[in-house]
Amino acid sequence: MRKLLFVISLLEIAVVMMQAQVADTSIVQYLERSVGTGKVKIIQDARLSSRLARANTNGTASALPNNNKIVSSYITVNGYRIQVFSDNNQRKSKDEANYKAQLIRNLDPTIETYVSFTSPFWRLRVGDFRTYEEANTKLRELKQAFPSFAKEMRIVRESVRVPQY
Repeated sequence: MRKLLFVISLLEIAVVMMQAQVADTSIVQYLERSVGTGKVKIIQDARLSSRLARANTNGTASALPNNNKIVSSYITVNGYRIQVFSDNNQRKSKDEANYKAQLIRNLDPTIETYVSFTSPFWRLRVGDFRTYEEANTKLRELKQAFPSFAKEMRIVRESVRVPQY
């Protein structure tokens, strides 16, 4: 029932926007406008922005300037990472963590890897996931790609870096 009310509300906003011939390029920008003393800020994935954008006269979406993602800065939020490796063997743990980080970067160059030392453990954690579901999807991919160290992999809560576009 809530989902239905939400969809109806979005449709009503879209109708109002069309009637008022709002110059904003998307419904999100319309919702973020300043009214009185308050301001709404919506943080969302860039792919969603491009889906919600109105088309220009040339047929391309106008919410994003182009398909190149320009990251202006990062914010730190509570999220999830995948712990791939953790060991306290002082002689070889650092090298093993770096080796596994390189393997993961070779598989997926877009994923961030974090090798850290918190006495006495060397750890390798990967990714910056806002939701558990995103982390779980990537965890399954990594376990399938690296079955030899799949037993060690698990999802952990941590502060993560999320880009602001």
